[in-house]
Amino acid sequence: MSRFRTPAAAAAAAVALGLSLLAVVPAQAAPPSDEVVTIATGLDNPRQLSIGPAGTLYVAEAGSDADCVAIPGATDEFEYCGLTGSVTAVRGGEQWRAVTGLPALAFNGEIMGTSDVDVRGNSIAVLIGGMAGAASVRDSLSAEFADFGTLQTGSLRSAPLTAADLTLRADLNASEVMYDPDGFGPDSNAVGLAALDAKHWAVTDAGANALRIVGANGEETLAVFPNGDEVPNPFGPGMIPPQAVPTDVVVGPDGAYYVSQLTGFPFPTGTSTIWRVTPDGDVSAYATGLTMVTSLAWKDDTLYAVQLDDGNFFDGHLGSVREITPGGSMHAAVADGLSAPYGIAIRGNAMYVSLDTISTGEGSVVQLDLR
Repeated sequence: MSRFRTPAAAAAAAVALGLSLLAVVPAQAAPPSDEVVTIATGLDNPRQLSIGPAGTLYVAEAGSDADCVAIPGATDEFEYCGLTGSVTAVRGGEQWRAVTGLPALAFNGEIMGTSDVDVRGNSIAVLIGGMAGAASVRDSLSAEFADFGTLQTGSLRSAPLTAADLTLRADLNASEVMYDPDGFGPDSNAVGLAALDAKHWAVTDAGANALRIVGANGEETLAVFPNGDEVPNPFGPGMIPPQAVPTDVVVGPDGAYYVSQLTGFPFPTGTSTIWRVTPDGDVSAYATGLTMVTSLAWKDDTLYAVQLDDGNFFDGHLGSVREITPGGSMHAAVADGLSAPYGIAIRGNAMYVSLDTISTGEGSVVQLDLR
């Protein structure tokens, strides 16, 4: 049984998507072991998290859906949502936007844009998601689309920053259009980032189904992840093989890469895997039996994973944080009854999780104590 559960969790399955299950209480440095503390609110589709110097927490915000418009040359499923993406910093009970003016778009109503952030010293790396199945049309669009599907860096000495203050380090969208390593056609949405050193990063591309190493030496596709076994199509006849859809990547204590998996439509329950990838590109299953995993974090030799939804994509997005059992398919819930959780970061005994991550203005970050 999880130690962290909201008061409404017993009835949570009946609530609508977007209802926050966690009360807002004043942030504090070391909450009691069973207390949930909300430390940031009012976020626009928050995604992955990073902890920088002095314990400052950085939150990638994909952007707002308030003023989205159709994209010329793209299919009807895509809309441009302006320069509404950002990175929010949180420390000492205060929050502020450290980076603003990043591009966002909507794909079938889901906001895509700023997806991950990594801060080391005064250096910040920002990953901006790609254009999914519209990857091949990006370069024919106006200049504000150029940053989609890229990794950018900047210096926080000049914060607050805008897109103009960032420097291009890798173009994942262009790489997918050129190489298409999974062979399913150009589809790029880079969503997970792990810094390897000051000039190299591991990046998961959920559209390309690939793990890439990018940086000063160019780009290398280290692994391509397999589609799942066929499952029934819930909206029509026939069977569907869900695509892999890798999400986050972290480096383990053993130096290997650990990659979480959402899986593609129809997001079957219990079919997500956490993959272990060696620096040589050998891929093996580290843990199975998970559902819609979006983020990973290590604490010593223990791996924690966020499930966006514990049941099914279509049931309202009530998820959890799981303590992963290596080689197993059963994983204990550390926190459950969470409203659309996505990102996780751990520092000491403090675990941070982003919530209501598919909503504009309703997103938040909570702090839990792992002791």
